[in-house]
Amino acid sequence: MEEKFIVLEHIDTSIAAKYFSNLLSESRTYFLNGSWGSGKTEFLNEVKKNSKKIFITVDFWRLTDTRTTIEIAFSKLHPFIYWCLRIFVVLLVAVSILMTNIVDIGLSDYFGGLKPLFLKLGGVVALIVAIWQVFKKKSDELYCFLLSNISKCSKVLIIDDFDRMSERQQEESYKLFSLINGKLPIVFVGDIQRVYLKNDNYLSKIIDRQIELPIVLHPSNIWREYFITLENKFDLVLSNDFKQRISSDNRNLRDRFRFNDYVNQEFFSRGKLGHVQIEQQLWIIYAYLFYPELYKMLLENIKIKISDEERADFPELISFGYTIKETFVGIQQKDNKQYPLCFAKNRKGYLLYEEPLNRTKEELDTLFKDDSKELRRELRISDHSTDFYQYLANEFRTFSDQKKEQLLNLVISESLQYYDSSAMDYIVQGVLNDYLPIYERSPLTDETRAKIVEKWKEILKEQGLDQSEIIYFIEKHGILSFHDLGLYYTDLELNTEYYRTLKRKDFFLITYLSSVDKFGKFEEWEDYIWEAIDCFSDREFLSFWILQSIVFNGMGFGSYDIIPKNKTYIIWTGRYLFESPHEYVDYNDTVISKINDRICQMEQNGYTFIKEINKENLIE
Repeated sequence: MEEKFIVLEHIDTSIAAKYFSNLLSESRTYFLNGSWGSGKTEFLNEVKKNSKKIFITVDFWRLTDTRTTIEIAFSKLHPFIYWCLRIFVVLLVAVSILMTNIVDIGLSDYFGGLKPLFLKLGGVVALIVAIWQVFKKKSDELYCFLLSNISKCSKVLIIDDFDRMSERQQEESYKLFSLINGKLPIVFVGDIQRVYLKNDNYLSKIIDRQIELPIVLHPSNIWREYFITLENKFDLVLSNDFKQRISSDNRNLRDRFRFNDYVNQEFFSRGKLGHVQIEQQLWIIYAYLFYPELYKMLLENIKIKISDEERADFPELISFGYTIKETFVGIQQKDNKQYPLCFAKNRKGYLLYEEPLNRTKEELDTLFKDDSKELRRELRISDHSTDFYQYLANEFRTFSDQKKEQLLNLVISESLQYYDSSAMDYIVQGVLNDYLPIYERSPLTDETRAKIVEKWKEILKEQGLDQSEIIYFIEKHGILSFHDLGLYYTDLELNTEYYRTLKRKDFFLITYLSSVDKFGKFEEWEDYIWEAIDCFSDREFLSFWILQSIVFNGMGFGSYDIIPKNKTYIIWTGRYLFESPHEYVDYNDTVISKINDRICQMEQNGYTFIKEINKENLIE
């Protein structure tokens, strides 16, 4: 896994480091200026490589012991002398105590005539130590004396995080500076704008030279290089808005390191690469790290609102793109109609520490390459919520004409096997839109209606469909309604040998009824219509009456082709109309009595019919 991670390359500051190293040959005072996390430590490490001097770093801000600044500095600069003094004093106290009459273990016998002198000396030391412990007296006089009188040394004193030190610590560091000034190079490190005493202009009096970090460590440079790394890694071009807005935030080297760490975590450790839109996921990571209040709203699915004052004006829009808040309003609320699905349609998949559940674009690309069983299965079952459908909806316009034709032929084949799905409808509508865009079909004129039917007749006849199957296909996939088909097909005939050979006589008959304005008007149906119904197969019979709202298979109006496993149907013998005043309509004489014989025949073949009154619109 780690070999997939984005590794941040070392930023070459060797030239600037060599220049700074040469300056340190003089025992002067410098201030290395840079904000927290801007790369000062990395730069100083590079300076060390170019210098023969020993670098001594003291970070008073992080030290928690009770020693004074002077003592700590002395212990760092002259550790051998410091520890020799401390060991000497401890030994002297211990010896003096052991030589007393109270704790005398015979040690005094070894000193002979010098015993009185050592007793006095030990007593004095013990007294000093006792007083020191009682009053917690801290005296730097010895260390001050030694620092003042020790000659120059080949060391460089680095006072790190100077801007984060307390005012008292800064004052003590100034005192330290007065003791060692001119004896060795001193480098104060920090953000000069945050120094507590900057208003007193004291710092400017003691600093010989202010050093700025190399320009390659400036936020604009480090992020520009990082954007190139991201584009190469993910094989994409990041938007100018993304690059300009993040660059304008002036996030430093440490911020970039944290951001990259989460990029590796989400895309590679959690395997989101291919499951999410890369730029949107980068924005979500950015919000998590640097705009937690916005990320919380994304997490809790709270709609982000933006005032006019929070919108970018024209100059800002040109220079930096949309504001951060504007950007996240768009991410949260807008569907960019791309695959993988955007945040607005797959919110959970973009949240940090979540595992992706959707399939990658590469997986679906492979699925669409061949006329496989898996492709047919997906085509049959895919609705608007599936990855398959979302991929299809977003990528169909990019498919070649050959690929679109292949998919359409597959839809035709599956459709004639009584399958239907949102994905199949989308392919059909996509092909229609390529031929006749939706804006050219509104309003739907007789001419437009004819163009649509003639086009589909041309396509479907090549696949061997008869006239009834063409009507079936056109209505089934929402190309035209029965009403529109009736307006086009005005010369249909029922009492012919041709009619009896048709494979979807049910749809042919409904279109005829629409053409003569008798759809659902059962009382106006003449004998020849009932004779045409008698020619139906069982499936045609059932679908016809489902579409007439007389039979119900328990699965809804659009499932007219599906026969339940238990072959159980409800026959509505009457219903209350939807329109007020919800009058009751009885179907026993107009319909049921005329189809009873066929119902009985089908019951002998394993079907079950339950007669009920539809009370859906009944108002008690």
